[in-house]
Amino acid sequence: MEHPSRARLEGVDVARALAMIGMLMVHVGPTRLDTVAGQWYALPHGRASVLFMLVAGVGISFLAASRRVAAEGLSGQLLWRALLLFPLGVALQAMQDELNVILQTYALFFVLSIGLVRLHTTVLLMMGLFALVLGPPLYLYGQMLDPDTFQRVGIGPDNPPGVMLHALLFSGPYPLITWIVPFLVGLWLGRCDLRSDVLRMRMLSVGILVAAAAWALHVGLFAWWGEPGGGLRWADLADMKAHSQRPLWLLNATGVAVAVLAVCLVSADRLGRAVWPLVATGQLALTFYVLHLVMIAVWRDQLVFKQEVSPALVVAAVFTGLFMLFAVGWRRVFRKGPLESLLVVPWAWRDPAKR
Repeated sequence: MEHPSRARLEGVDVARALAMIGMLMVHVGPTRLDTVAGQWYALPHGRASVLFMLVAGVGISFLAASRRVAAEGLSGQLLWRALLLFPLGVALQAMQDELNVILQTYALFFVLSIGLVRLHTTVLLMMGLFALVLGPPLYLYGQMLDPDTFQRVGIGPDNPPGVMLHALLFSGPYPLITWIVPFLVGLWLGRCDLRSDVLRMRMLSVGILVAAAAWALHVGLFAWWGEPGGGLRWADLADMKAHSQRPLWLLNATGVAVAVLAVCLVSADRLGRAVWPLVATGQLALTFYVLHLVMIAVWRDQLVFKQEVSPALVVAAVFTGLFMLFAVGWRRVFRKGPLESLLVVPWAWRDPAKR
């Protein structure tokens, strides 16, 4: 069977595209409405970004398995991407009043992956388990001790280096101590045979089971302990609010991400060219992410509807449709997206065939 590093798995691109679309919906629309329409619209909230992180782990495992990347130097590839994404994320954060940019955490994980990809699979899984068990309580304890620091404030250019590092590791919107869980799951899945129908069915069933079990446990514990009040308490570990850094939210979002990836892998194989617009969009994910954040920063009053579902859906659908047309057209001419090509620039100039 052909290794995924030698023949692109387009289902991974589809999953990456869905993560982008989900984050777009969250950024332009309501996430806290009590109406049925509002609750359905908010389903990607806290899940799309976890899917994005999980797919990042899969992609890095593919990079590590690539003979071409190995010949060029995997560590250099990962370090270059981190050096590119971190200042880009900081610059994008400077443009945002309310949104939190994830690229800084991406950059951190690219650096850490220089060592992580060399670890045995069992060690990766044990690290993920320890992070799931210890990370959320550590984050909650930090909130109890210093609530002003643990406010999920984005990492911008006005933060001193020490504040940036603390936010990346512990207190930021995407702290290492919790977000490494879906990333490590992605690294592990990227080492598996994702072309196997048996594995895909297991991913789907286990993902759904984990997500459902986390939700049921949340409901049961809150029925026992009661809903959280005004202050923080250890019982809040049973909370499942999006981006709460709580264990049940992590389990639910990661389970959903694994199940969605399984569906995307099957769909890409079964539907073929019918999902090509999604595939092309996923292959230009960085361009999509940066472009939608810039547009929100420039035209926030015209694009963001935090109290209305219908106009937010229109904005998300129009932006996604236009970007899909752009992505399909771009991929007819170029192998990589406008920003994606920057990820390999230092190596491309050594090989005329890649330019």
